[in-house]
Amino acid sequence: MPPKPERILLVEGAEDREVVYHLCNHHKLDNKQHFAVEAKDGYERLRDDLKVRPRVPGVKTIGVVVDADEDLAHRWQSLRDVLEHSGYTQLPGQPEAAGMIIPAQGTLPRIGIWMMPDNQLTGILEDFLQQLVTQEDPLLPAAFTALDALPERRFKPTYRSKAAIHTWLAWQQEPGTPLGQAVAKHYLQANHELAQRFVTWMRRLFIPAPEAPTP
Repeated sequence: MPPKPERILLVEGAEDREVVYHLCNHHKLDNKQHFAVEAKDGYERLRDDLKVRPRVPGVKTIGVVVDADEDLAHRWQSLRDVLEHSGYTQLPGQPEAAGMIIPAQGTLPRIGIWMMPDNQLTGILEDFLQQLVTQEDPLLPAAFTALDALPERRFKPTYRSKAAIHTWLAWQQEPGTPLGQAVAKHYLQANHELAQRFVTWMRRLFIPAPEAPTP
C-alpha cells in the first residue's frame, strides 16, 4: 500500500478531480509535487473521510472541495460539526469568498475548504464551470432554453445546471468532451477570475508563504 500523502485534496468525484488537474496544468501549479487529489464518490464519503483523516499520522495539510448544494449554510455547518468533533476550535460562522484556510491546531493539520461554486452561493461544480463560459457565448442560454422546452424532465431540479453544461458541451467542436478536458480545449475560460481565485486558494493552502524570521 502506498504511503498516505502528507498533503491531500479531497473532492467529491472523478469529474471534480479532472477539473482540478486541468486548472492546475493551465496555471502551472504542479499538484503532483505539492499535493495528491483523491475522489471520494460523493459528499457523505468525503465527510466520513474527514472525520478520521486529521488523525492520520504524518498528514500536514487537507484540502476539501465540496458542492454547497441547495443550502450553503447547512453544508458549512455539516463540515464545521466534523471539524469540531476532531478538536478544531474557533471556526468561522460562514465560509470566506476566497476559500477557507484553517491553521494547524496542536497535532491537527492545516485544513482548507472550498465550497462550489464560489463559497457564497448555493450550487455545484457545474455552476462553477458555467461561470467559465464566455459571457457572449449564445449556446449556454440556448441550452437552458432547450431544457425548459423539454416535454418531460427526468432529472432533479438541482441538476438543471449539470444538464445545461453537458448540453452546452454536446454542441462544441468535439461533442461530449468531459468537464476537465473542456478546460484543456479552451471551451472554458481557465483565466476567468473565479478559476484564478480557486487556484490561488490551492496555492495558499498547499504552498504557504514561509514565515518571516524572528528578529
